[in-house]
Amino acid sequence: MFNLTHPKLVALAESEGYSEVSDFLEDHALGSIVPAICTAPDCDHTADLEPDQRAGFCEVCGRPSMKSGLVIARMI
Repeated sequence: MFNLTHPKLVALAESEGYSEVSDFLEDHALGSIVPAICTAPDCDHTADLEPDQRAGFCEVCGRPSMKSGLVIARMI
């Protein structure tokens, strides 16, 4: 089942200009590059990464904590 209420997913959708997470996911579900967010508690850096990214390098905090919105939503 999809997770549409995860705080980092909500923050990512809002940073991309969406008021609804479902609209964000619909627009990016088939993309080859999708928005991702740092999942570290004290960082909300965003970047465009691969749809299946689970541990990308965050350019702000330096941790391998970048996840794509599709992974956070459990679509992938």
